[in-house]
Amino acid sequence: MLEIFEKLLRLQQIDNELTILENKSKEMPRRIEGILLVSEDKKKEFASHQQHIIELKKKYKLTEVDLKETEDKISQYSTQLYSAKTNDQYKAFLKEIENQKKQKNTIEDKLIDVMDNIETTEHESKQIETEMAEIEKETQARVAVIKSEQENVKLAIEERSKTRADLCSTIGKETLAIYERIRKGKAGLAVVTIMDERCQGCLNPLPAQKILEIKKNERLHFCEYCGRIIVSPDINSTPSRFGEAGK
Repeated sequence: MLEIFEKLLRLQQIDNELTILENKSKEMPRRIEGILLVSEDKKKEFASHQQHIIELKKKYKLTEVDLKETEDKISQYSTQLYSAKTNDQYKAFLKEIENQKKQKNTIEDKLIDVMDNIETTEHESKQIETEMAEIEKETQARVAVIKSEQENVKLAIEERSKTRADLCSTIGKETLAIYERIRKGKAGLAVVTIMDERCQGCLNPLPAQKILEIKKNERLHFCEYCGRIIVSPDINSTPSRFGEAGK
């Protein structure tokens, strides 16, 4: 009977390791996604700046068209000024020339502002491009590390799954069915030991007589509170790799 307890305890240890490894495997794609998200955000920021530069240059060209139109009007009114037949016409042309010159000054100020904005945005864009290249390089390195880790976890899962299958084949079908039923209903923990005279699973106290019976290793014992299988803490099972799996 002692051999069955050792196998059950070892089976529980393997299942604990598999749970940790499988959770780790599920977490890795999210880790990669989070790393890639930083890179994608920087790429979007760069694309936004590039688009802004395009829009500013379009605005600059349109403003240049406005400036040309204003200069043409000044030239036109200046020509008409000398053909004025009355003093009122002369004054009217002068007023239009003055208005167009003011408009020209406003447009030229606008051109300067747009050009300054273009230069600033292009400078920022170059900085972002440099940062983007650095982030991309770092991203590729970090993703490569996780993918390598993924492969190691996959191999560890395959190894433990095979060990589990081999171990299960040596445990009686009825005992294994009991283990699987309890494990399914108790969040993966079916086999526990005695810890400070309590059930390690639910931490409820165990009667002294029950503890003595458990330590005899003569039959399966179950916690009357949580229903888990309780084995003696003195059982020497196969050395666990639980700590390694949790790394």
